[in-house]
Amino acid sequence: MKTNTGGKPTANGTKIGQTVKTEAAGARGSKYQVFYQWDGSEWNSITKAKYLESTESGTFSYKTIAAPTLSSATGSRRYPRDAAMTANSDYVLFEFFEYQPPFQNINKGETISKSTPLATYNESVSAERLYKGSETEQSIILYMPEDVSTGYKANWSGKAFSNIGRDILTTAGSGDAGQVAQNTLNNIEGAFAQLAPNIGEKTINQVVSKITGESIGQNDVFGSTRGVILNPNVELLFTGTDLRNISLNYKLVPRNALEATEIKEICKIFKRSMLPKFSKGTELNFSKGKNAANNFIKVPNVCRLTFMRGNGPNPDVAQYKMCAMTNVEINYTPDGTYATYDDGSMVAIGLSLSFQETKLIFSEEADKY
Repeated sequence: MKTNTGGKPTANGTKIGQTVKTEAAGARGSKYQVFYQWDGSEWNSITKAKYLESTESGTFSYKTIAAPTLSSATGSRRYPRDAAMTANSDYVLFEFFEYQPPFQNINKGETISKSTPLATYNESVSAERLYKGSETEQSIILYMPEDVSTGYKANWSGKAFSNIGRDILTTAGSGDAGQVAQNTLNNIEGAFAQLAPNIGEKTINQVVSKITGESIGQNDVFGSTRGVILNPNVELLFTGTDLRNISLNYKLVPRNALEATEIKEICKIFKRSMLPKFSKGTELNFSKGKNAANNFIKVPNVCRLTFMRGNGPNPDVAQYKMCAMTNVEINYTPDGTYATYDDGSMVAIGLSLSFQETKLIFSEEADKY
């Protein structure tokens, strides 16, 4: 970072909230320390205590947010293009990376014992060594949409057990494998006694089916002949959770030619990141058959979307793990009428984005996600 003798840095900052220490000339040629923080448009003087707090707390652990630059491949695309980023600014940051297979290079150079099972499960979407340098596109910064929500779904299902199955499972619940086997053998006679009515029902069903073609179930036989049905022994069992989905909707209205170009590039980045790569499918190394690699295409990019406040994740909004992009919809007539400017740019564009999280969320992570 270059500074002048007056202390204030002459070069722009590279990320929102970046702090620097400079020297300024004092009386009789002496020098003293001056501290500044970049707010996205200019350097502001801060106290030494605030500077030390920002450098020691690790608040800049997330990806650097560069100032909007159309000519730089490392800059961020953003809408609104001239939005000033301050410590209290809320926005959405989209970062794009090459997909990392979940069972490739996991724990490489590390011992599994050093990681918890949960950390190992998340490694393919969170390990810095896997994603460092794998950025495929410029990051995108968009305003917070009007509808932001997250949902968690647990799947529970009722399961019916026969009396025989219930008795065996009840015995198995003792936890003693040897006792389970012995008790099961001891209960065989009772099991056959319970099974006898079912065998009779099966015989009746087969006879009726052969003669009339009708299909009669167990409860049809017992209910119509004895006024009873089998005890379903229903229990509610947990069957798992679903991967979370999120949809974000934007209306992008360019206010000048530069912003129209910015919107076009944002749409292109989302499209490129969602689609598979045909030519990259040939990167596999086959010892035989040069054409074998042509049978493959490369998996699309993944996206890390982060709800940001200032230079870090917004602690008041649930965050997401690495996501796959499942839908990108670009509406060139969001107002119901086709309209363009003199240069052909759309007066407004509707952008709808859908994502699916690539990993499940567990109770231990609920405070963050």
